[in-house]
Amino acid sequence: MKFNIVSLGCPKNLVESEYLANVLEKGGHTLSEEGSEAVIVNTCAFISDAIRESIETILQEAAAGNKKVIVAGCLVERYEEKLRDLLPEAVLFLGRNAYPEADVLMNEVGYYKPEGTLSETFPRKLLTTPPLAYLKIQEGCDNRCAYCTIPSIRGGLTSRAIADIQEEFQWLLRHGFREINIIGQDITAYGKDSGATLEELLQALFRTRGDYYVRLMYLHPKGFNQGLIEFIKNEARIIPYLDIPIQHSEDTILRAMGRGHTKDDLEKLLGAVRDTMPDVTLRTSLIVGFPGETEDDFDHLCAFVNKWEFDMLGVFMYSREEGTPAYRMKPQIRKGIKQKRYNKIMEIQKDISKKRLKRLQGRTIKVIVEGKEDTSMVGRILTQAPDIDGIAFIKGDCAVGEIRDAKIVKTLDYDVIVEIQ
Repeated sequence: MKFNIVSLGCPKNLVESEYLANVLEKGGHTLSEEGSEAVIVNTCAFISDAIRESIETILQEAAAGNKKVIVAGCLVERYEEKLRDLLPEAVLFLGRNAYPEADVLMNEVGYYKPEGTLSETFPRKLLTTPPLAYLKIQEGCDNRCAYCTIPSIRGGLTSRAIADIQEEFQWLLRHGFREINIIGQDITAYGKDSGATLEELLQALFRTRGDYYVRLMYLHPKGFNQGLIEFIKNEARIIPYLDIPIQHSEDTILRAMGRGHTKDDLEKLLGAVRDTMPDVTLRTSLIVGFPGETEDDFDHLCAFVNKWEFDMLGVFMYSREEGTPAYRMKPQIRKGIKQKRYNKIMEIQKDISKKRLKRLQGRTIKVIVEGKEDTSMVGRILTQAPDIDGIAFIKGDCAVGEIRDAKIVKTLDYDVIVEIQ
């Protein structure tokens, strides 16, 4: 049958949608938005807002016409067979470990969630367009942060074999993908279950010659060391962009979160990164309104953000998720206070991002051409990650998919205007 996939949530979900699409096409089904007889909603269930978006999408697809609605992914993992009663609009529910047999399940109804973990997602049908692709190197997480549902949804850490990742990496390059974003729940933990390290994996990947760039996403602070920092600095094919989610700055909150690092650890790490790579682009994420966060804690967090001036920063208001240790912590913070703190951090960050971008004005940098918006070509400078950072408005002749040298002629709050050289 003809099918369409709606992929929600993180890039890890997108990679799994690509794997699922490949399984189905190999089984004789056809991926097509037009005239599709079935729609697969690959859901996210990380926090309440993601669950709400997943359910709304399922209901919208069900109301759109005579299509078989299939629910897949994290919502199935988290709520299991309860979904059959909660969402009668859907007729088929696929746990992630059912994906390898999805082609034969397409004509079925019911709930399928075999035991085990979906750790291999290759081969896959790429749903991104060159030069952008994601490369997932691991599944699950062993960190057990107090607010996080990921281990209960995706299980513990399972690292892929270096040889398997190399094979997929080379396949991506052969098919014209030159911006490879390496992803996992915590890629600094790669290999802890198998005796390998992230540095060893990267060394193996970079034995492949070619004109390409690698971005490292989701680097937990406690997995960083000076050796890894030096390796990143000295490898020209690693984009000087580090996504290091710190979540908070204050020791009382970090301990309650179960983060495994202290404020002093963060100070030393960020200092070492900036000393070793002064021009690096730093991105982080924070949680405000975690149980027990006082006004004093929040004020110190604001001071920390002002001190370290992250180039990009994302903020989440703490989401109270049943089944996590933080769910029972007291005192829980009122929604209005969380919103106020969120707004203040974003106000601070807007000025910082504008200031950090301003230093790039006049520089020549690589730009990735992604498409056309109105009459202007748009894309990203290499130090802007897809979907989460700003965009580049491009002047000059260029084509979609190219990676070109461009001069930054103007900077905005989060975006830039560049001119092809």
